[in-house]
Amino acid sequence: MHGDGWVWPMTVMMLGWLVLLLLVIGAALFAATHYRRGAADTQDTARRILAERYARGEIDADEYQRRRAALS
Repeated sequence: MHGDGWVWPMTVMMLGWLVLLLLVIGAALFAATHYRRGAADTQDTARRILAERYARGEIDADEYQRRRAALS
């Protein structure tokens, strides 16, 4: 055996740390993309509700334009 038997245990341990590091990076990337997607959905929902209120006549054109500009 090479290295008095330390080669395989060290290799397995290093691979374990590598897998753990990749899992942490993957989780961070998933969380970042999920957060961005959620924020965009919220803004689209707000614009849709605003357009519906304008269509029902609850707010006038000036109020609609002012609130739409605030959402941008």
